[in-house]
Amino acid sequence: MQNKQPEIGIFWLYKSSVIAKSISVTLLSADSLGIIDCGYSHFVEWEQHLVYLPMFPELAGCEYQEIARGRIIYCKADDTYKVYADKKIKLNTGYRALITERFGLNHANLKWLKDPHYRVFSG
Repeated sequence: MQNKQPEIGIFWLYKSSVIAKSISVTLLSADSLGIIDCGYSHFVEWEQHLVYLPMFPELAGCEYQEIARGRIIYCKADDTYKVYADKKIKLNTGYRALITERFGLNHANLKWLKDPHYRVFSG
């Protein structure tokens, strides 16, 4: 199996599947602090671009913050990918493996961080 180029972006985890919008880290430039982030928005990708279709049509009507989600960025200074996510994802090794595989981060330095911004809200 060919190694996938590392990507950054946003994601949701639903039914042991990763729904994501991502881009290769090599296509973006670092900011003045050495951080590489993408401009993807959970709200826009979920509500306007319907990123969950066609895989999960049953999610129509769910709001983006009702599904466990997160964001991955890259920090050049310490060559680390930081995964900000709901605590349900951060604490589950199976979920972490799904995300690591989807974003091609199997051989990368990863830091898993809980972030209240990505807390799941019930509808």
